[in-house]
Order: sequence, then structure tokens, then C-alpha cells
Amino acid sequence: MKKKKNFGRKIIALALTMLAFVSTASFSGAATATVVSNDVVIVNDDGKKIAVPRTDIIKTEESDSDVEEEAIEMGDEKLDQIAEDSRKAAEDFNKRNGSADVTSDMLIEDENGDPVSPSFDDDWSLILVNKDHLIPDDYTFELASITDQVKSDVRCAGALVDMIKAAKDDHVYLYVASPYRDLKRQTYVFERKVESLMEEGYDEEEAYKLAAETVAPPGTSEHQIGLAFDFVCDGHWKLDEAFAYTEGGQWLKENAPEYGFILRYPEGKEDITMIEFEPWHYRYVGRDAALEMDRLGLTLEEYDEMIGLVE
Repeated sequence: MKKKKNFGRKIIALALTMLAFVSTASFSGAATATVVSNDVVIVNDDGKKIAVPRTDIIKTEESDSDVEEEAIEMGDEKLDQIAEDSRKAAEDFNKRNGSADVTSDMLIEDENGDPVSPSFDDDWSLILVNKDHLIPDDYTFELASITDQVKSDVRCAGALVDMIKAAKDDHVYLYVASPYRDLKRQTYVFERKVESLMEEGYDEEEAYKLAAETVAPPGTSEHQIGLAFDFVCDGHWKLDEAFAYTEGGQWLKENAPEYGFILRYPEGKEDITMIEFEPWHYRYVGRDAALEMDRLGLTLEEYDEMIGLVE
């Protein structure tokens, strides 16, 4: 397989350039949003209202405030409309910015006639964000509002809704506990984790190092670029390793690549991702790449290196 060009821009900055977001419509015209508090996407079955203990989910985010329990009704018709609106907005965004469509079912063959993943220069869906590759200061994207509180990059919002609906069709109810976060929110979540570890007796340096194994420091979190989502499921409201053994965790592991999502921090790859096993954390990379990464058992770090996006 031929190598791609490098990302072009060196990933050197600490965070996204934050712009104001007006939430009166479903989609913003600019790139980023204001502070986003936690919420869940509720998918009802046969019109039945599902009550979700949001206070439990908030605690996994290290919040210091209680939030009243709330359920957001998302019937099939609403989900279909959100997915359609998301795809239209993504198409408009791509036309304005010259972005490639990575969600199409393309088939590309190498010189030997073997199928390979589509190759795009500066591929937004494969951007690597971690402790060694910070979010570029000029990185922009259009933000979609799936609910008032659940937001994502507009280019993956349709796939996210499609995946939630497909799980519902299989009687598996997935909820987004952690969607897009802005810099302020990510800083708060990380600092709270450091503080809690210091309260346990660790010094500041040790607390920072340990916190970074579970919470990405500001500027290094995929949540800040709207492509990462933490999931919980009906009957399991905590972000912990036990999620891997739930119906939701099992469904995602088996089906997420079909919708362009990968398990971002798999077990046994901690030395590569620099993050502990997180069975709840899924990242959008596009369907073609997700299927190949799943088939080969590669992390995003390994895949981007293999295709030449990073060195």
C-alpha cells in the first residue's frame, strides 16, 4: 500500500480556537460551541418513556453539582429526521471546505488487486489526537446539536444517530453520557480528577500522571473535536470496565465499525494509546477505516502510522 502524505499541519497547539455557538437551530454555522454539560440520548421503545438517573452519569464526569433527573424522548421519526438533517449539513460543510466524503462505500485496489481503505489527504475523520498529537490551534469543524446537550462534529452526527437507532432495533438501548466537550469543560474534568487523586494522598506530579491515564489532559481529548463519545446502556449507568460485559458494550464491539466507529482504547494496547482500557469510549473514523482497523486489530495510532498520516 502506498503511503499517504503527512497531515500537512504539525499538531502543535494546546486546544481548539473557541467560537460562540448559537443553539436556536439544529446546526451551528461555525466550528465550536459553548460549555456543554452532560446529558443522555434516550431512545424510547414503543413510546415508553425511559427514566435515566443522570446524577449517576454526571458523577462519572467528576461534576460537583447535582443535576435533576431528566429523560429526552427520541422516537424513530425524530431520529430519522436528525440523521437526515445531519447528512445534509455535513454535505454542505464538505462543499464549503473541500472535505472528502469518507462515509461512502468505496472500493480501492492496490497494485496487486487487493482491496484497501480509501486514501484521502489530510483526512479529518482520521485525525490523531493524543498526548503526543495535540489539537491544532486552527482546527475547525461545524457542530451539530443532536439534543440541546448532546453535540458532535456535524460530519459524524448522522452515523451516530444511525448506530443508536440500529441498536434500538436490536432491543439494545445506548445513551451518550459524554459527547463533545469544549476546552473549559475538558479542563474542569481533568483538574477535578487531579484534585481527587491529591486528596487520596498523591503529590501533584503523581496525581497528574495518574489522572492522564484515565482522563485526557486539555488539548489532547477527542471529545474536544466532536468525534468521540462515551456510552452507557439501559441498566448500566457507569463508565467502568463492567460496561464491556453489558448488552450495550457487546453490541458496540460487534457492530460499531459498520457505522464508522472504533473502540478507541482497547485492552492490551495501553502502551500505544497511553490510556487505560475504556470499553465505553468510541471514536468516529469513517466506515471504511473502522472496518479495516477492526479486521486488523489496530488502534488509531497504529493505523495512521501504517497509512502514512503520522510518522
